[in-house]
Amino acid sequence: MGQFLHGRRCGNGLLLRFDAAGLGLVDPGEPKTAPVRVDFSAGAIQRRSRDSLRGQNLLRAIGNCEAVLDATAGLGRDAFLMASAGKRVRMLECHPVVHALLADGLRRAGEDPDLAPTIAGMTLEQADFLGWKANGRFDAVYLDPMFPKPEKRARGKKEMAFLQRLVNQAESSRGSRDSAASELLPRALGFARGRVVVKRPSREGWMNDCKPDFSYRGRLSRFDVYLVRTED
Repeated sequence: MGQFLHGRRCGNGLLLRFDAAGLGLVDPGEPKTAPVRVDFSAGAIQRRSRDSLRGQNLLRAIGNCEAVLDATAGLGRDAFLMASAGKRVRMLECHPVVHALLADGLRRAGEDPDLAPTIAGMTLEQADFLGWKANGRFDAVYLDPMFPKPEKRARGKKEMAFLQRLVNQAESSRGSRDSAASELLPRALGFARGRVVVKRPSREGWMNDCKPDFSYRGRLSRFDVYLVRTED
C-alpha cells in the first residue's frame, strides 16, 4: 500500500514518501529531519517490549484483560506492547495518514519472523471510534487521545509536531477537539466489559473531570483505570 501513497500531499506542508525503509511522513522544507514512520523493530520499542512487561504501568493498568480495543491507536506503540504481553488488540485509527503509516509498519513487521507472532495478535481498522459500530464488547478499552494540549505537547518532539499539524488541520473542519474528546470516555465505558484505561500526561486532570477508580503514575504519563460495574 505504501508505494501507492508515495508523493501524496497531506496538507500543512507535509508529504508521504515511500522508500526502502517504508512509508514516512516528511516536511520537504526540513530535509534534515528524519521521516516519521512506524518501525516496531526500532530500539526504543524493542527495549520496552523485552523489559518486564507486567511491571510497566500500561500493562498494570490493563491487568488480566485479554481482548483489548485500542480506540485511538495513533502510531500503535502501546498496542504493540499490549500484544507483546499476549493481549489480542483491535486498533482503530481515524486519520487516513496516521492509519496509512501504522498499516505500513504492521505490514513490514509482519514480514519479520521475530515480530510476526506479536503482529498476529493485532488488527487495524480505519474508523472513528465515536461513530464506530461493532457487535460485542471488549475486556478493556484503551484511550490515548494523543493531542490534549498541542501548545505543550509539540515542543519537545518533532514526531508529535508533525502529527499535530495533521490532526489540527483535520479538526479545523470538524469542530471542537474538546467537544469530541468529551464523548470518548462514556462511549468507551459502553464497549468495555471490565475496564477503560485512559492515558494522560502525568500532571493533567482526569478526562471529563471524572475520577478514576485508581491510577498508575509515571514521570511523564499516567494511566487512569475506570472499572465497569455490571448489575447482578
